[in-house]
Amino acid sequence: MKRSLTVYFDYTCPYCYRGIMNLIEMLPDFPELSVSWISCEAHPYPETPFMHSDLASQAMLITAELGGDLIAFHQKIFHAHFIEHQRIDAPSILADIAAGCGADRDKVMAALEKGQYRQAVLDNNTLVWGTLKFEAVPCYQSKSRLLASREDVMISRNQLKDFLDQAAKG
Repeated sequence: MKRSLTVYFDYTCPYCYRGIMNLIEMLPDFPELSVSWISCEAHPYPETPFMHSDLASQAMLITAELGGDLIAFHQKIFHAHFIEHQRIDAPSILADIAAGCGADRDKVMAALEKGQYRQAVLDNNTLVWGTLKFEAVPCYQSKSRLLASREDVMISRNQLKDFLDQAAKG
């Protein structure tokens, strides 16, 4: 029986970059876990960070709807932002990345232009910062268990591995 794991993260957060890459490396060891990805903005509007990640979050939701490979999408978005220093707030770049993960590029562009998932991203921000009142991301949740980040403190690989071990056991 699959056990659920919910992951809360932001594409422009360096701690999320490291945490999600660690998670992706470990997931093959945990086939009993089914992952739900909740992307949010660590600095939502009206804050003025270097770059907002709301369009990247929308592109993730569109890619998922179109049957694209979300693991590949996460890897490519983080790589584009942190390694290649690309604008992950540019619809054309996001559509190209989504297409490279199996989503239809034209459908991704059309959905981004319409703002089809804008409200879903705003709702995720409200969930993470308002309802759940997380201090920081990434955070990992399985049933009543929570591995939560704290401001400027990285969750270690060992902490994540221990959490996944417990989540897999139910």
